[in-house]
Amino acid sequence: MREEYLKMLDDAYESLKGIIKFSGERFNPPEPIIKVEGRQTHVVNFKELSSALNRDPKMLARFLSKEVGSPYTLTMDGSKLIFTTPVKPSLVKSRIDKFIEIYVICPICHRPDTKIVKSGKIMVLKCLACGAESPVKRI
Repeated sequence: MREEYLKMLDDAYESLKGIIKFSGERFNPPEPIIKVEGRQTHVVNFKELSSALNRDPKMLARFLSKEVGSPYTLTMDGSKLIFTTPVKPSLVKSRIDKFIEIYVICPICHRPDTKIVKSGKIMVLKCLACGAESPVKRI
C-alpha cells in the first residue's frame, strides 16, 4: 500500500513539473515600475508592491516620501503612488529595498513572514515564523 501511494505521488509530481516552477527563494517582491513624467514621479505598480510586502500602502508611501524628500499623493484606488517632484528611479528602488530590510524581513531568522503590531506607543515587527519581536522606528 505504501509503495502504491509513493508511486501516485511521483506521478503527480511528474505531471506538475512543467507547471510549477520551484526556486530557492520564495519571497520575490515585484520590481517597482517607476516613471518620471514632467515634474512628477509615478510608482505605477504601487498597490501590487504594497500587497506583496503585506504592508499598509500608506505606511510604505509615508516612508518613501520621507526617504526621497518629496510630498506624495495616492490615487483613489491606491494603485499608484505619485511624488510631486522628479525623483531618480534608482533612488526610489533603493529606498523600497531599505523599507523591506527594516519593516518586512525578520532580523533574527531573515524571513518575510512578519507583521507590524503596536505595543503601547511602540511599533513592533513580529515574526510569524520564529516568534521574535523587534522594535522598529515609527514612520
